[in-house]
Amino acid sequence: MNHITDHLPSRTFTTNSQEYLWFSGTSYLGMPHHQGFRENFLRAFARYGTSWGSSRNNNIRLEIYEKAEIELAKFANFPSALTVSSGMWAGQLVVNFLQKPDTKFFFAPKTHPALWNGKSLQSEDWKKGLSYTAWTSKIADKVRECTAENIVICSDSVGSPYVERFDFQWINELPEGKNITIVVDASHSFGIQTLKHLITQSSYFPIIVTASLNKAMGMTGGVIFSDIETLSSIRQSPMFAGASPMMPALLETFINSLDYFTEQQHKLSKNIGYFNSMIPQNSFLDSIENYPAYCTHQSGVHEYLKENGIMTACFPYPTATDLPVTRLVVSALHLKEDLDKVAGLVNKYQK
Repeated sequence: MNHITDHLPSRTFTTNSQEYLWFSGTSYLGMPHHQGFRENFLRAFARYGTSWGSSRNNNIRLEIYEKAEIELAKFANFPSALTVSSGMWAGQLVVNFLQKPDTKFFFAPKTHPALWNGKSLQSEDWKKGLSYTAWTSKIADKVRECTAENIVICSDSVGSPYVERFDFQWINELPEGKNITIVVDASHSFGIQTLKHLITQSSYFPIIVTASLNKAMGMTGGVIFSDIETLSSIRQSPMFAGASPMMPALLETFINSLDYFTEQQHKLSKNIGYFNSMIPQNSFLDSIENYPAYCTHQSGVHEYLKENGIMTACFPYPTATDLPVTRLVVSALHLKEDLDKVAGLVNKYQK
């Protein structure tokens, strides 16, 4: 059942005169409701208005984009960053840039559609039901046997919407001497998990990381991280030059709110630790270390929580015929009493 509301959910939301605690969505850090972040946005909005109606490659350039991209690169511990209008466009822009003659794409299970090149669902490397672990055990051999001149390997940074830790040790097993590029969609981890391990694992091969800024970061837009040379080439592509950029006021807001992001990251980590301490280690909710999403295929959980005033997400994935996924999300906005209530219900349901 879909619920309609006339306001942005924070830690609560109301629909049909019924108030629920909101344990859903992807606003992990709760930035859209942070008072300081909102005040910074209003000041930036007064300066820049609603949009920059021009190509980023025009002869007139708005300096806030380059300034914010420098700060985003530092934030992510990457050499360089390039912003675009959405996370979906970030992925499609990169895939299009890498789609050269005699190029073979390999897709890990659960790779987000942002990185699909139109053939992923038909590809033998993107099989429904194949586990990430099983895929990682075979990818090096598949790449070794591949005769294509260019090889692109695509993966998400973390399993979503059903949470799962992805280990990138498989990068170390890839054969040297091949023209391999690794592309990772980090939309569900950027802002709440470090990307350093991706840089460490990719010492032999270039890596491009794409991400939505509309999740943990609370900004409508997308970003691409890589080395300076790669992003310079992407910037010169027609698909970048012809696309509208993200809202400049949001980028100035980001620069002026770096301390707030750190503050919310600490709050989120504390909330995750507290919630984990309140539920059994062998809970029916699947989770990974220091991550805010908890998932289950167990039927009845969503309905039980909803009856007790807790709203989670519940939908089939990856197709409409798959088992529904109940996804409970802890955010930086939740209070101790919110977590106590949910933990109590989880423990009661567990018994």
